[in-house]
Amino acid sequence: MFSQFKDEWFITIWDDDKHLNSSKPITVDGPLSPCDMTPDDVDNQMKKGLNRHILELNGMNQESFEYFADKYGETYQYLYFFKSQKISDFSPLSRMPHLQGVRIYWNIKADRLWDMSDNCELIYLHIVDCKKLVYEPELLKTSTSLKHIKLCGSEWNTHHMKSLQCFEGMTSLEYLELLSITPDEYNPDIISRIPRLKRFDFDPGMLTTEQIAYLCARQPELTGKCLCAYNKEDASGLGVRVCGKRKPSLEIPEDQKRLDKYVKEFDLLVEKYREDMKKDQKGF
Repeated sequence: MFSQFKDEWFITIWDDDKHLNSSKPITVDGPLSPCDMTPDDVDNQMKKGLNRHILELNGMNQESFEYFADKYGETYQYLYFFKSQKISDFSPLSRMPHLQGVRIYWNIKADRLWDMSDNCELIYLHIVDCKKLVYEPELLKTSTSLKHIKLCGSEWNTHHMKSLQCFEGMTSLEYLELLSITPDEYNPDIISRIPRLKRFDFDPGMLTTEQIAYLCARQPELTGKCLCAYNKEDASGLGVRVCGKRKPSLEIPEDQKRLDKYVKEFDLLVEKYREDMKKDQKGF
């Protein structure tokens, strides 16, 4: 169902010679280092290629980004910000009404998203290695159209998120991915307050086993690779990771008995939470 949200949109469809890069050609007497992109650089690059819907923006600064958004942004549907560490404010995206997908990779300055209330066609947002942006992304709630949100830490470190409160009440959200993300606070009922959520993917160690079992009991229709006792760690199917904080990885068949024990304990937890909910519903 969610195949249309794949990242390949941002990698394979754009014209090879049409991407904005902050590195200018090196002259004989010039410095051997990239220079900040200027509006003239934007104009020169935008003369290349024919694709007016999908674009990679490589290494833009704030000035060039705002110039691009105002002069060229109206037609673009998919933008990939690659190494966008010099952008401190993404609010110009609010002036691009036809955006459907945005991917931001590596930003260190911006500490907030943007008001998405005018991005009525935006359905996909992917943020990677942007420590400040993912800590408290409350402006996600300004969107009434986002269906798929993917927030990722870096390849080497997890990034902290204040809480999952930012997703509560999002009426359009169907697929949520939190990878290499650690919530500082976790309310187990928040996920149930995302009315259209169908899939929730997260790392096997992000939540405790009890929290995962509670989710499975409360929302049995919700799917996700870690909404279970364990998941497979590699394509061979021999390694598995028991789901839950501080739970181990196991090798199969050597550790099959240990795995069976974890599965049994998980199933008993799910059943316990189901029975508790039934009692609450009956009022005793």
